[in-house]
Amino acid sequence: MVLGPAGPARLVRCGQKDELYRSGLRSGAGTTLHGIAGAKKWLEWRREIELLSDVAYFALTTLSGYQTLGEEYVNIVQVDSTKKRVPSFLRRAIFVSLHTVVPYYLEKGLQHLERELQIEDDGARTLQSNPALGLSSRTLIRNWIQKQVRELTEQQKKTILQVVYILKQSIPLLRRLHLAVFYIRGTFYHLSKRIAGIRYTECPLCREKFHPQKLIYLRHYQL
Repeated sequence: MVLGPAGPARLVRCGQKDELYRSGLRSGAGTTLHGIAGAKKWLEWRREIELLSDVAYFALTTLSGYQTLGEEYVNIVQVDSTKKRVPSFLRRAIFVSLHTVVPYYLEKGLQHLERELQIEDDGARTLQSNPALGLSSRTLIRNWIQKQVRELTEQQKKTILQVVYILKQSIPLLRRLHLAVFYIRGTFYHLSKRIAGIRYTECPLCREKFHPQKLIYLRHYQL
């Protein structure tokens, strides 16, 4: 059976549905943390809870060999660049990492680096003199950044600060540019899928008697 490529409308609808379910999962996890630990802890760990929710969503679907709820909704399945096989576990892991973990650490890293480059010496000494701050893993990252920044000259700090500013402005522009290319070409709705080489194809069998583990089934199905 020849399966045609999924059209742009299906890819957009799939992305919207996945985002809807991910938002619900984040909201539920955040509400749970808020109820257990209070508003202060929720505000402190909000981004980490969102990250864990996103990773859990894709770990239970894409990494496990299942369709996401958005993919199932529009009856499409992931394929690799050959368009004849389900993407390997490595490809799927790369996609999940680029789609969830990498943006989080990139954002946090740029924020910490920018803050440390701008911080005054008195503020840096105050931060280092507080032993309680060493208990947090995020503080360990900040301490490492502080150590690297202290070894830089003033000119190097100014140059790196400019680079950080350019990166923070360029990342949203890159996403918009990629989205514009998608609407022109009709493939790769997400930049992470373009890098991982994951495409989509229609799944006519999804409308008929098809096992719920569709991606696993397709591994043994000759397209």
